[in-house]
Amino acid sequence: MIDTGMNILIVDDHAFVRRALTTMISQLGTHQITHASDGDDAMRFIATAMPDIIICDLAMPNMDGLALLRELSNQQFTGSVILSSASDASLLRAAANLVTAFGLNLLGVMPKPSSQQQLTHFFTQHQQRYTHTHTTSQLNVDSSRAVLQNALDNKQFIPVFQPQIAFSSGECVGLEALCRWQHPDHGLLSPYFFIDEIEQAGLMAQLTLSIIAQSVQALQALPAEFANTKLSINLTPSCLTSDIINTILADQSLMALAKQKRISFEITEQTELLSDSLSLELLSRLRMNGFNLSVDDFGTGYSSLQQLSQYPFNEIKLDRSFVSQATNDTQSAAIVDMAIQLANKLHMKVVVEGVETHAQWQCMQLLGADICQGFLCAKPMQPHKLVAWLPLWENSYKVIRAQSSEALRA
Repeated sequence: MIDTGMNILIVDDHAFVRRALTTMISQLGTHQITHASDGDDAMRFIATAMPDIIICDLAMPNMDGLALLRELSNQQFTGSVILSSASDASLLRAAANLVTAFGLNLLGVMPKPSSQQQLTHFFTQHQQRYTHTHTTSQLNVDSSRAVLQNALDNKQFIPVFQPQIAFSSGECVGLEALCRWQHPDHGLLSPYFFIDEIEQAGLMAQLTLSIIAQSVQALQALPAEFANTKLSINLTPSCLTSDIINTILADQSLMALAKQKRISFEITEQTELLSDSLSLELLSRLRMNGFNLSVDDFGTGYSSLQQLSQYPFNEIKLDRSFVSQATNDTQSAAIVDMAIQLANKLHMKVVVEGVETHAQWQCMQLLGADICQGFLCAKPMQPHKLVAWLPLWENSYKVIRAQSSEALRA
């Protein structure tokens, strides 16, 4: 059961829909549920009581759902939004993008008829987000350049690993290294507290090289079960400089792993590569020396197809926004399918991010993705915890495989 006590506002012009949603929400806990028949009615309620979650239809008389979203943005609404509509997939996707453009917190899109499983997933997402936001807002972390430099000098920035799982076998075939700040006063902090400040302070190159060195050392210390596991490391466009790449190529431990095809650099495509000729030369040199190159967050950033045609990538990581919607949005599923087919024709591997449910696993597997990364398999963890995680995952995979086989026979 979802934790109780949330204030839910249902905005829909159909009384039947409002009653059906109320029944489903009531089965998830004791929440305060309020109804509004259009945007005007919703704004009158919001003026007196701010809801935690708004479930919003699009096509309504008077103020429709799109106008309501704009008003919520103007009011700086800090709760979460669920879009619920019978509109076609392209309109729902456009509306979802509008929610994000307005700076609102979108939990997801729920095509009608709604399901209790979807509501449970969305409510859980909201509470996880609220808990994180509430916790982080209480912390006053000094992220001045001097403090960050001191943290780098004392190796307070450490890697945590999120496993990557082969759909075909359930084997842990990769580990993505993600950065955390082991703060002496606040404990383990997410990049929320420091990554933008690191970039602004001009310390990203130093941080990246430190995380690379620590990750390689941790990988080499893992037991035999991880002897063939690959390591993925994020490389921002600001780190695509001759000095950084030459430092990487001079690292004997890195080069030994590169010869075994066990190192991947993930290049985010949300930022235009800084210099076409220089970045093309540097990325080509990495591939020439045995490193794998992956396009991170594929489909969301700058000129995806152009990058695939010009740069020597051999893997794409499909953004979680497509993965999360593919099970209930035919358009998202079509985009995933197209991306996988394109990758296959280009002889590239496909990693899908953000897989959190068995339904998403099954969908991505049926569409032909190669590798799964997400909370269904594992959250990011410190390297020493991988040994205990592995047998637990192997047991979970047996259940997932059995469920998938049963679903295919049905």
